Amino acid sequence: MREMKDSGIEWIGEIPKEWKIIHTKRLFNNKKEVAGEEVFHFQRLALTLKGVVKRSKDDNEGLQPEKFESYQILRKNELVFKLIDLENIKTSRVGLSRYEGLVSPAYIVLSNNFNDNRYYYYWFISMYYNCVFNILGGQGVRSSLNARELLALPIVLNSKPEQQKIANYLDDKCSKIDKIIEKEQVIIEKLKEYKQSLITEAVTKGLDTDVEMKDSGVEWIGEIPESWRVTTCGKVIISTQNGLSRRDLEKSEGTVVLKLKNITQDGKIDYSSVNKIMLTEDEIRKYKLQERDLLFVRVNGSKNLVGKCAIYNSNKDIVAYNDHIIRVKINNDLLDVNFLLLYLNSVAGRTEIELKTITAAGQYTINGEGLKSMNVCVPDCKMQKLIVSFLYKKCIEIDKAILNKESLIEKLTEYKKSLIYEVVTGKKEV
Repeated sequence: MREMKDSGIEWIGEIPKEWKIIHTKRLFNNKKEVAGEEVFHFQRLALTLKGVVKRSKDDNEGLQPEKFESYQILRKNELVFKLIDLENIKTSRVGLSRYEGLVSPAYIVLSNNFNDNRYYYYWFISMYYNCVFNILGGQGVRSSLNARELLALPIVLNSKPEQQKIANYLDDKCSKIDKIIEKEQVIIEKLKEYKQSLITEAVTKGLDTDVEMKDSGVEWIGEIPESWRVTTCGKVIISTQNGLSRRDLEKSEGTVVLKLKNITQDGKIDYSSVNKIMLTEDEIRKYKLQERDLLFVRVNGSKNLVGKCAIYNSNKDIVAYNDHIIRVKINNDLLDVNFLLLYLNSVAGRTEIELKTITAAGQYTINGEGLKSMNVCVPDCKMQKLIVSFLYKKCIEIDKAILNKESLIEKLTEYKKSLIYEVVTGKKEV
């Protein structure tokens, strides 16, 4: 067993006795190579959670520049960092480029004359996994690290043969872990597809496969049972109302005000991280949620998140909602709100939500009138309740299977993070 010593740095811990701690600037330098007139000779690259990837210059997702002349050139074997907005712990931070191309001028590029920087990629990715950058970035929403601060960070100095051995080991181990995770993610996606197809079949075709069918008159709904009808949501909606527009970023007291992030993709309300605002009596009276209110996300920068919805069930505390959400009150004598929720999550419902969604001020949005104009299938009340009961039981089973797969992925991800840390700091010898 190798002899260890204290590195003197809390987040590094012990390292092998023969290794040294030095500043990053001893091995790397930062020089921003702006593309300028050479811009047309380079492809566009992006730093993602899957590393540095090729990206089309015509891809307009997110914030986009008008021109790429101000972008900097990233070359093969260089490290690239995104160290802005460090309060966000879920965005990409570190990459090792296999390509030559253009990256954002906001990124930091580190280079040297080494032939292989894989070891130091794993070193810095371990810092990212352990939120070291986020801690060092200081407080505030716009916390960041600049190139000078990055070059002042400690790294280890060990022999090149040892670095290559560690990099080869981690390449092999991480590749195997990633393949397992990828397979599990494919299964999760198939389970989600199966869940949506099950919902779609039930809310548009019913539960009896032998019943006589008729044309619904709506292309994306297709045939429906003879006894069903298709109407617009406006015929069953009593009222729609946008939520509270006022923001209070400094306070964490008062009334819970739900945001779009609190409406989950699978139709639930997530109270694990809520915003609280001191509301006036008039605001409480206007925006207080009531049993069986349907919450419908009306605006988002991502089109597939518009139309997320959930049903509010009584909470012991007063709960309100902000203006990214529409509160919808349904005439439950005509249509069970649970049936409508399931319909909106079906392929038919999602298709029409996308058709009714427009763009405004760079955001995708649908208003109350757009929601009211949507079509919905209406079986009799007894059948609505049977379908809701059937689907909720089936969805619980599918959600449990998805949760088990997600738990396995989480464990594998944590194992991968731990393995990289143990190996790059020399605690685990390879």
